[in-house]
This record gives sequence, C-alpha cells and structure tokens, in this order.
Amino acid sequence: MNSKKLVSIIIPVYNTAKFLPRCLNSVQNQTYKNLEIILINDGSTDNSLTIAEDYAKKDPRIKIITQKNQGLSAARNTGLKNATGDFITFVDSDDEIKSEMIEELLDAIETTSANIAACSFSESFPNGKTKSFNHNYPKKVYDTENALKAMLREVGFNVTATIKLFSKNTLKGLEFPIGKLHEDVGFTYKAILNAQKLIFLPQDYYIYHHHDSSIISKFSDQKFDLITLTDQMCDDIEKKYPDLKDTTNERRMRARFSILRQIPTTHPQVKSLIYYLKTHQDFITKNPEATKTDKIALKLALTNIKLFQLAYKLFK
Repeated sequence: MNSKKLVSIIIPVYNTAKFLPRCLNSVQNQTYKNLEIILINDGSTDNSLTIAEDYAKKDPRIKIITQKNQGLSAARNTGLKNATGDFITFVDSDDEIKSEMIEELLDAIETTSANIAACSFSESFPNGKTKSFNHNYPKKVYDTENALKAMLREVGFNVTATIKLFSKNTLKGLEFPIGKLHEDVGFTYKAILNAQKLIFLPQDYYIYHHHDSSIISKFSDQKFDLITLTDQMCDDIEKKYPDLKDTTNERRMRARFSILRQIPTTHPQVKSLIYYLKTHQDFITKNPEATKTDKIALKLALTNIKLFQLAYKLFK
C-alpha cells in the first residue's frame, strides 16, 4: 500500500515489565512503518519504565509520557491528548498484535472510505491453548446503525477499543470514563456514533494474553460499572436509533447476566438483579433479537442462581 498516513498506537503501561518487550516487539515489527508509538507510564513501580526507555533509545517513533498512577482510562486519555496521528489505535502492554494488523486495517479503511476498521482477536492462555473470538463472521462494511447493532450483539466484533483503528475525527472530544471498570463500554459506541461507515475484518490480528495477574478472582462491587455504563450506552443509542431498542434491551439483560455469573450468591445486590430480570423478562421472552442461550440463561437465573452460575462454568 502507498499510504503515508501517520498511525498513533497508544499503549498504557503499568507494572507489566514481564510482558512489555513482547508487546513492543510486536508493535515495532508492523509491516506498516509510519507509526507514532505513545507509551504512557502510569506510575509503574517495577522496571517497566527502564524497558520502555531502552526501546525508545533505539526507535525514534517511541514517545514516553510518565504520570502518577491514575488507571487505564486516564492513561489512554493522556495518549489521546498527545496523539498526532491521522488514525489511532490502542494496545494493552501485556498483549501483542500480529505484524500485518495496522497495514491491513488501514488499507481496509482507505479502500472503502470507512472511518473505523475492526478486526477479530484470539485469546492465549497460560497452558498454551488459544481461542479465536471470531465465529466465521465474514468481512463486511457497515453503516452506523448496523455497526452499532453488530457491536451490541458481538456479531464479529465488540466494544473493545483495542481491536479497532479509528480515524482521528471519530475520537474528537471523546474520553474514557475515569475510575470505571469496563471503560470501553463507555467509549467505543460514541466513536461509532461519530462514524458514517465501519469495516470489519474477520482475521484475529490482536492477541489477548491471559495471565495470573490479569485475572481478578474476587468479586468487586466496582464490577457493577458494567451495568451503569451499559445502560448509559443503550440509552444514548436508543435516542438516535429507536429501531435498535430490541437489541439494546437484549444487551441490558446480558450485562445483568454477566454480573450474576460472578457475584457471590449471598451478595445483597443479588435480589435487585433478579428483580430486574423478572420485571424486564419481556426483553428476552418477547424479543426477536434474543437467542436461545439468552432464554435459557433467563430461565435458569429466575429459577436458581447457583444453577445459573454452574451452567455458565460448564458451557463457557
């Protein structure tokens, strides 16, 4: 391809010294070379900064910004404020991207005049096993409304910011919500609302690595951010695209399912979650967008929460 566009890659870094070289090597080895690699050292206390500085000495494309620890959203926002590229993407410092990712996404944007390109991803586990997120979804160009619908239903791609290449204009004025878990839920849909066209590529160019320090086994009340951010996302989408109400209603229920599968059965909020499912069960039972899995999940949750959680573990 002959594109000369500058692509900014924003990489928040916080105590990921063990994984950072793998990430940076994958970014440096992109077949598309016109990159601005922005590392935000978010108050790391290990030797992540030293590693970043060693890479920066050998690669002038790397820029390092150090700030006190403020969390992933704040680090990404700092990256957005300092990005000068025509296109922007995000990579987490414990993950990696395949060498052709940027070139293929940028080429897809330029050949279709899209504003955002999305790809699939794979997951890598400590035992060496891998799992692809894509389920034979084809390459496809979407208008805004259908892109939102596909994102909400996770048909090919989802709300994750790291598997997308955004034109800078789609991110103008946007920020990740500070101090929230599931920050992508409060961000990505806004970028799609700012776009006229999105293209999806089925290749899993992004590799998400699971490791012990990335898994939080203990339930935290902050996980309820998923419900808060999902409801806000659905409210905003419905205002502009009321025909998507069946899809947003399904998504609201799935957010509750996600929390219910993790929450201790003795948690005081279990009753309110079940009450929501019971009073809004039409969101599934009378929803043409609802899947068979949605209907089974609803029935189990309303019957026996422990059985619901067991079923999720068995069929995950």
